[in-house]
Amino acid sequence: MYTKYKKINSSGFTLIEIIASIALLGTIVAVMLPIFPQIMSWNQDSESELVASNLLSKVAYDIKNDEAILQFIKDEEIGVCGEGTPISYSYAEGEYKVELNICKEQDSLNLYRTRIDIKLDNRPISQSFTYVNGENND
Repeated sequence: MYTKYKKINSSGFTLIEIIASIALLGTIVAVMLPIFPQIMSWNQDSESELVASNLLSKVAYDIKNDEAILQFIKDEEIGVCGEGTPISYSYAEGEYKVELNICKEQDSLNLYRTRIDIKLDNRPISQSFTYVNGENND
């Protein structure tokens, strides 16, 4: 009769095994928990960079084709790059702020070097350079 009782009672987990598995699971969760906010932060940063990258190509196109910006270049006295301060032109694209710094190249090619800065909450997200042909602007 003793062996029959032993066989019936041997199925299932002991209290020690349950406590050990809960402790192990708790340790794994405690190690993994700080990673999730960091992953969310990376996800948000990469989304901002993707939007800024797409906005950058739109702004570069607008600089060469938008009459308001071309008229601004035509009307302003733009200094030579490296001498004095460049002219700044800012406008907003939704929640992103676009700043253009324009200066004239030193050679006689009549080109205006334009630095495009895209910011989100006054934090720089993306930067690029392009040239605007100034022969129609003088």
